[in-house]
Amino acid sequence: MLQVNKELCVGCGLCIQNCPRQAINLVGGQAEIDQGRCVPCRICRQVCPQGAIVEMLPVNKEELQTTVIDIKQKVDDILGRIENLRR
Repeated sequence: MLQVNKELCVGCGLCIQNCPRQAINLVGGQAEIDQGRCVPCRICRQVCPQGAIVEMLPVNKEELQTTVIDIKQKVDDILGRIENLRR
Protein backbone atom coordinates (compact mmCIF):
# COMPACT_ATOMS: atom_id res chain seq x y z
CA MET A 1 0.00 0.00 0.00
CA LEU A 2 1.37 3.40 -0.98
CA GLN A 3 0.97 6.37 1.34
CA VAL A 4 2.01 10.01 1.34
CA ASN A 5 4.34 11.23 4.07
CA LYS A 6 2.64 14.55 4.85
CA GLU A 7 5.83 15.94 6.39
CA LEU A 8 7.64 15.63 3.06
CA CYS A 9 4.90 16.39 0.52
CA VAL A 10 5.11 19.90 -0.94
CA GLY A 11 2.07 19.52 -3.20
CA CYS A 12 3.98 19.84 -6.49
CA GLY A 13 1.46 17.60 -8.27
CA LEU A 14 3.92 15.42 -10.21
CA CYS A 15 2.42 12.28 -8.71
CA ILE A 16 -1.05 13.40 -9.79
CA GLN A 17 0.09 14.13 -13.34
CA ASN A 18 1.76 10.72 -13.67
CA CYS A 19 -0.77 8.45 -11.98
CA PRO A 20 -2.34 6.24 -14.70
CA ARG A 21 -5.37 5.51 -12.49
CA GLN A 22 -6.07 9.10 -11.35
CA ALA A 23 -5.82 7.78 -7.80
CA ILE A 24 -4.10 10.85 -6.35
CA ASN A 25 -5.60 14.24 -5.49
CA LEU A 26 -4.45 17.33 -3.67
CA VAL A 27 -6.19 17.75 -0.34
CA GLY A 28 -5.20 20.74 1.73
CA GLY A 29 -2.24 21.35 -0.58
CA GLN A 30 -0.84 17.84 -0.21
CA ALA A 31 -1.17 14.64 -2.19
CA GLU A 32 -3.58 12.00 -1.00
CA ILE A 33 -3.87 8.52 -2.49
CA ASP A 34 -7.28 6.93 -3.03
CA GLN A 35 -6.53 3.33 -2.00
CA GLY A 36 -9.62 2.10 -3.83
CA ARG A 37 -8.23 3.30 -7.17
CA CYS A 38 -4.52 2.70 -6.56
CA VAL A 39 -2.95 -0.38 -8.18
CA PRO A 40 0.51 0.05 -6.63
CA CYS A 41 2.36 0.63 -9.93
CA ARG A 42 4.76 2.85 -7.95
CA ILE A 43 5.08 5.46 -10.69
CA CYS A 44 4.18 8.14 -8.15
CA ARG A 45 7.08 6.99 -5.95
CA GLN A 46 9.46 7.24 -8.87
CA VAL A 47 8.46 10.76 -9.88
CA CYS A 48 8.16 12.32 -6.42
CA PRO A 49 11.17 14.66 -6.03
CA GLN A 50 10.67 14.82 -2.26
CA GLY A 51 10.50 11.07 -1.65
CA ALA A 52 7.17 11.70 0.04
CA ILE A 53 5.43 8.59 -1.26
CA VAL A 54 6.30 5.50 0.72
CA GLU A 55 5.24 1.90 0.55
CA MET A 56 3.76 0.39 3.66
CA LEU A 57 4.24 -3.35 3.80
CA PRO A 58 2.25 -5.41 6.28
CA VAL A 59 4.40 -7.43 8.65
CA ASN A 60 3.36 -9.66 11.51
CA LYS A 61 4.65 -9.23 15.04
CA GLU A 62 6.86 -12.33 14.98
CA GLU A 63 8.62 -11.26 11.77
CA LEU A 64 9.22 -7.82 13.21
CA GLN A 65 10.62 -9.21 16.46
CA THR A 66 12.94 -11.57 14.54
CA THR A 67 14.16 -8.71 12.36
CA VAL A 68 14.80 -6.45 15.35
CA ILE A 69 16.73 -9.20 17.17
CA ASP A 70 18.79 -9.87 14.04
CA ILE A 71 19.61 -6.17 13.63
CA LYS A 72 20.56 -5.88 17.31
CA GLN A 73 22.93 -8.84 16.99
CA LYS A 74 24.55 -7.30 13.93
CA VAL A 75 24.95 -3.94 15.68
CA ASP A 76 26.48 -5.64 18.72
CA ASP A 77 28.89 -7.50 16.43
CA ILE A 78 29.92 -4.29 14.64
CA LEU A 79 30.39 -2.45 17.93
CA GLY A 80 32.53 -5.33 19.21
CA ARG A 81 34.70 -5.17 16.10
CA ILE A 82 35.10 -1.41 16.47
CA GLU A 83 36.09 -1.87 20.10
CA ASN A 84 38.69 -4.48 19.09
CA LEU A 85 40.17 -2.04 16.57
CA ARG A 86 40.66 0.56 19.30
CA ARG A 87 42.82 -1.81 21.36
